[in-house]
Amino acid sequence: MTEPLTMPEILCQQALERVLTYLGDDGVTLTTDTCRQALNLVESALAEGIGPDLPARCIDRIPFYFELPCEAIPDASPTLKRGRIGYD
Repeated sequence: MTEPLTMPEILCQQALERVLTYLGDDGVTLTTDTCRQALNLVESALAEGIGPDLPARCIDRIPFYFELPCEAIPDASPTLKRGRIGYD
């Protein structure tokens, strides 16, 4: 029979899951190297201590560990013009 997970184990799993989900949703291909880099990211955040903010600290570090795809946002067409709707 397996023992129930402790709070640190749960936080570590949540942190890694959030990092990988964030990367996948941002278009990063999840390869073995990507997963290893995500583990390094979580490990570096753990070095500062474990706490309920661990997943958030990991998400904040993503730009320092991964080169994220840059998405170009097209200009509005037709161009937006300022107007008013008649309130005085």
